[in-house]
Amino acid sequence: MLIKGPALQMHGLREPRVSSDVDVLVEPTRFDDLCAAIHAAGWVERPSTLMSKLITHHSRTFLRVGWPCDLDVHSYFPGFLSPSTEVFEKLWLHRCSIQLAHRDCHTLDKTASAVILALHSLRGSSAQSRHIDELERLLRTPFNDSERRDLASLALATGCVATLDAVLPRMGVVVEPTAEELSHPDLRLWRERVSAGSHGAYLWMLALRRSTWSRRPALLWRAVWPTRRDIALWRPDLGRTVGGRAQARVVRWGMGIRTAPSGLRALWKHRRKGG
Repeated sequence: MLIKGPALQMHGLREPRVSSDVDVLVEPTRFDDLCAAIHAAGWVERPSTLMSKLITHHSRTFLRVGWPCDLDVHSYFPGFLSPSTEVFEKLWLHRCSIQLAHRDCHTLDKTASAVILALHSLRGSSAQSRHIDELERLLRTPFNDSERRDLASLALATGCVATLDAVLPRMGVVVEPTAEELSHPDLRLWRERVSAGSHGAYLWMLALRRSTWSRRPALLWRAVWPTRRDIALWRPDLGRTVGGRAQARVVRWGMGIRTAPSGLRALWKHRRKGG
């Protein structure tokens, strides 16, 4: 099932633009099957940096020579707190059809697309101003009473009322999170990540917190001194020469220094609040 992309424009939720990838949400139990089929069709997995491997567990990205965009396959979408199989089933009930390349494709209706876009924008707004603009565009989109009721019902069913507590009221959607949502351990992590920004020093703090004590010194060293491979993947324009790699490391140090305070504030704030 296609998510984001042209469907957002079709529903009037985003300004038209050329997508850089194709996002697909698949039934979680069939995720490995689809990835294997993609491999068999001649696609290869996009190389990942160490950080990407450590924090990205919900999707895999594939590319193919001669194709102008990536294929991003999701087993679940961050921000939904209900079990991933239940979320997929609820979203599947909100499917509709869109024609792309002369083929009918399953995608999400306006309600479900709005929820996906809101979660995506919140998670990435600190890293890219585009996400802030897209969220503001979504908030200006008109929804009728029936659509707002549908949004409330879907948010409850998929467990994203609490994660979207800064967005749903501004869309005119009145709904209260369940006790299960408010006590979910991933809610604190979501709020922490949104307030810290999904980039920079916070991600290394998160990776360090998740790792064992024995692995932390090596991981900390990789944060300070990225390998040639990671630099080449992160900044291919700088990874070809010794001077370029030195410049890339200085840029990373500067980014780490700039983003460390917000990461530490987020860790402390949500640790104290416990959620």
